[in-house]
Amino acid sequence: MLLPVPAYEPVSLSWYLKLVLLWGGWLSWPLLAWQGWRLWRHGASWSWGRRAGAVVMIAVLLAFIDARFIERYRITVQETAIPIGVPARVALISDLHLGLYKSPAYLERVVDRLNELKPDAVLIAGDLTGDPDQNLSGLLAPLKRLTMPAYSVPGNHDEQRPGPRLERELHQTLVSLGVTPVEYTHADLGSFTLVGMGDRWAGKDGIAPVQAAPHDKPIVVLMHNPDSAMQLEPGMARLVLAGHTHGGQIRLPGLYKKVIASENGFDRGLHDWAPVPVYVTSGMGESRVPLRWLVPPVIDIIDLR
Repeated sequence: MLLPVPAYEPVSLSWYLKLVLLWGGWLSWPLLAWQGWRLWRHGASWSWGRRAGAVVMIAVLLAFIDARFIERYRITVQETAIPIGVPARVALISDLHLGLYKSPAYLERVVDRLNELKPDAVLIAGDLTGDPDQNLSGLLAPLKRLTMPAYSVPGNHDEQRPGPRLERELHQTLVSLGVTPVEYTHADLGSFTLVGMGDRWAGKDGIAPVQAAPHDKPIVVLMHNPDSAMQLEPGMARLVLAGHTHGGQIRLPGLYKKVIASENGFDRGLHDWAPVPVYVTSGMGESRVPLRWLVPPVIDIIDLR
């Protein structure tokens, strides 16, 4: 079949609209060339206003090309020290949205970079999938090459909020690839206990796993939606790690906060005003539109010492 099709749900109008957004972006290149040629060839005879309009159009096209073809494929690394007295250095990634907008080839690059960085563990804060166009075993296969332990929780796109319901197959696939799902449970990471919470939009983010975890070591909670942290009480954990917000994804100054899907104003970075300090990664993939601007994909390396 020439067109990619969904692997886990029927073809829908929204799928074709996303294909149009994905492939239609290539038209920006000839539009840029045409607009540049017109300005070079005829600009001298235009009014000041018309020349200014052409320059603005070129600037908009350049920004779009950067968001569509350059920034969303980058991999940046941000190192942050959050001293909670734990001798560990962890990598936090989230929102890969593997599928129509992000391919396994991109995940291969992410895994290569993680292996170079050599954190003590990789923590995946949900939304591994986004409109999958092939089986999860193929989409996520590069995770098998990680050279350090990895742990994950699901996000709303993994829980049919929106998207096909994938939690059972996702869980099985991750286990087969050496990644440990920690939703509703905890894992002993040596110097601290990692507790996993379920997704908020799926109604699975109760705090019972945090209450049930042993408290003989510092507790770090991994969740997808940072709003879930507002249920915690001070002292229940040392730190919360989350994703979901994408940092706005298209970070237009003064406007991006209006599109961040947070009830409590979480953005990116450390939020020490919450009941428990919350660190939010801006993630690595895209939802709705295949664009990222002024907020490139990031691997967060967090030093907890």
